[in-house]
Amino acid sequence: MSDTPKLYIAGMGMITPVGFDTASTTAAVRAGVNAYAISNFYAKNNEPITMASVPGLMSDEIDADIGEGSRFNPRHDRVVKMAIIALREACAKQTTQQPIPLVLAMPEGQNDVEGLVPLIPTLEQNCKPWVSVQQTRSIYSGRAGGIEAIDFAFRYLYDLPNDFLLIGGSDSYRDAARLTPLDDAGRLKLPGSQDDFVPGEAGCFLLLTKKPALALARNGHIISLSPPGIDDEPGHLYSKEPYRGDGLDQAFKKALNSHTQPNSIHSIYGSMNGENHWAKEYGAAYIRNRSVFKDPVGIEHPADCYGDLGSATAPVLIALAAEHLFNDTKARAHLVYSSSDKARRGAIIVEKTANERNATPAISHQRISHF
Repeated sequence: MSDTPKLYIAGMGMITPVGFDTASTTAAVRAGVNAYAISNFYAKNNEPITMASVPGLMSDEIDADIGEGSRFNPRHDRVVKMAIIALREACAKQTTQQPIPLVLAMPEGQNDVEGLVPLIPTLEQNCKPWVSVQQTRSIYSGRAGGIEAIDFAFRYLYDLPNDFLLIGGSDSYRDAARLTPLDDAGRLKLPGSQDDFVPGEAGCFLLLTKKPALALARNGHIISLSPPGIDDEPGHLYSKEPYRGDGLDQAFKKALNSHTQPNSIHSIYGSMNGENHWAKEYGAAYIRNRSVFKDPVGIEHPADCYGDLGSATAPVLIALAAEHLFNDTKARAHLVYSSSDKARRGAIIVEKTANERNATPAISHQRISHF
C-alpha cells in the first residue's frame, strides 16, 4: 500500500449547458452534443456572441429560496441556482445531519462577486444541513480553483475529524460586465472570429471522503484523488513576462510525483477552450512529461460541448473523468488539469481502485470541526 494520502469521491453533482445532472451531462459529452448558440448579448461591433447556456434555469419550478441582494443581477441568480442544484445532487445520498466543510472555487478577483446575492448564506439556507457559513472557505483563482480547493483540503482539512468535505464551484458568463473585457481583448466567439472561446456556465460539487468504505462504489470500483500539483505561470495572459509553459509543466510533474504506476494514465482531461494559447500550453506540458503517459494518450477537452465553465471547470472535468473510469474496463487513471487566465495552474490524478466491500456501506454521522 502507498503512503500517499488519498481522498475518495463519495458523491458528484453538476448542471451544465448539456445536462441538468451528472448522468445527463456525461452522456451528452460522450455523444458529442454541442450547446453552442447565438445569444442575446452583442459585442462592440454589434455582432451576436455565441454562448452555451443552461436551458430553463430561470424557471419558477426550481425549488430555491433566493433573495435579490443589494444589486440584483440575472447572472448572480443563475450562479446561485446552479450551485444549489449541483450541491443537492452531490449530497443526495447522505444521511448526515451535520455541516460538511466546503471549499468554493470562485472567479479570479473578489471584485467579481460585488453585489452577489450572498452565495454562502443562500447555500446554507437551501442546502441544509450540509452547508454552514462557518465551515466554508472561498478560493478566487478561476478555472484552476477547483483543483486548488482539493489542494487546500489535503493541506488543511485532511487531518480534521470530519468524514466528509465538499469542493466545487458555480460560474456563468451571462453578464455584460463580465463579457465586455473579453470582447475588448478579442477573445469571444463571434461570426468570422478565429482565436476565440464560447462562454458557458455550470455548477459542480464533489463530496469527498478520507475513508474508502464511505466512497461511491460502482461496477466494483471506487475513485480516488491524489494530492494535486499546483503552480504558477509567470507568462500568463495578463503578464508582460514571456510565456514558456513552465507553470502547467510543473503542475503536471507535481501531480505525477505521487503516481507510482508508469504508463497507466489513459487520458488527459483539460480546460482547453478553443483559444490557441491553451493548446500551446498543453503541448508544452505534455511533451515535457510524455514518458509517463500511455502512447497514444487520449486528450479530452469537453469545452467543445458546453463552452468555458470558468471556476466550475475543474470540478466538472474531475467528475467526467471519474464517470469514464467507472464505466470503462480498460482505463485505470486519468490526469485532469485546469489553467486560469492569470497565473494559477492545477493538475490532479483521478484513479480507480477495486472496492474492497461487496456493497456500499451506510453513511455514518460525522463530527463537526471548524477550520
